[in-house]
Amino acid sequence: MTVKLGPVLCLTALVLAMDTGGAVAQQHRVIFDTDFAVPPQDDGMALILALHSPEIEILGITTVAGNFSMERATSDVLRVLEIAQRTDIPVYRGADMPLVHEKSDYAELVWGEWWSDEPPPPPPGGFATKQAEVIGAAEFIVQTVKAHPGEITIVAIGPLTNVAMAIRQAPDIAPNVKQIVIMGGAISRLPDGHGNVTPNAEFNFWVDPEAARAVLRSGIPITLSPLNVSRKTGLTKEWYERMVATDTPVTRLIRATMGPRFESRPDASEFMYDQVAVASLIDPSLVTTRELYVDVDDTPGLNYGVSVGGDQIWPGAEGARRMSVQYDLDWERFITMFVERVTSVVP
Repeated sequence: MTVKLGPVLCLTALVLAMDTGGAVAQQHRVIFDTDFAVPPQDDGMALILALHSPEIEILGITTVAGNFSMERATSDVLRVLEIAQRTDIPVYRGADMPLVHEKSDYAELVWGEWWSDEPPPPPPGGFATKQAEVIGAAEFIVQTVKAHPGEITIVAIGPLTNVAMAIRQAPDIAPNVKQIVIMGGAISRLPDGHGNVTPNAEFNFWVDPEAARAVLRSGIPITLSPLNVSRKTGLTKEWYERMVATDTPVTRLIRATMGPRFESRPDASEFMYDQVAVASLIDPSLVTTRELYVDVDDTPGLNYGVSVGGDQIWPGAEGARRMSVQYDLDWERFITMFVERVTSVVP
């Protein structure tokens, strides 16, 4: 059957072809799993990038406890969707605690309030009128994968509790997930592989090591975006000013929330963790990767939450799976694309 494209679709196809050197960009049907907070937090900036990228169709957003409580993540993402005029995207509440990891004195000392049961503060402009859906995150993941086998990409930029719970609830979905792009881990086998919450553990994996281990061992194709590649980034005041030079509802939010940081610390440089994970889905050529077996230590103690990568299986990691691990980045292409996308006006 021959299908005639209207002028808008033809223009869209042309733009996509121009952005990818003549080939139409790959489209991704995405579940966006996040411990969200409004910009300047990296989750908020990563979602804005995804919303402004025609390569990504977000079928739903699932929230999880991580940087803040699950309730705050839900409240904040609902508000950002209103500001971005994308209230068509459903939001699903997820896990409010890790599978096993309990609050500790150390957890209170380091950044991140995944254990908090305080009511969320009002996001910029007040609470959204849009509400979260009735069903929970794990159920939504299971239903969506079963309805679209082999088509769903999960972008997971927080602790992996929701994804692990979905796999535990319905193990048969694992072979039917197209791929998972994960921001998490720190691989000492590669450059810049030290941790950020303990000397060797990255925050997302440390919050829920049991979930991270289960997901990494699930057999689902995984692209891992660890701290190694995040540390190749640095959002400076110069790039911030380029973003807010364009006036849109989204850039006004960025100016209001990120501006005070650069006013008080004009020489600051912010790592862009989650943004790299999303950008690499849009354009994989932005990152350099290496195929490694990766596993996570879920034994309480010195190495709790530490991710380890190797060229082959080693004792104790017999269930580890091979995955694509990012460790380098074309910074200029990445930040240029990021600023152009975030400042674009979405019809």
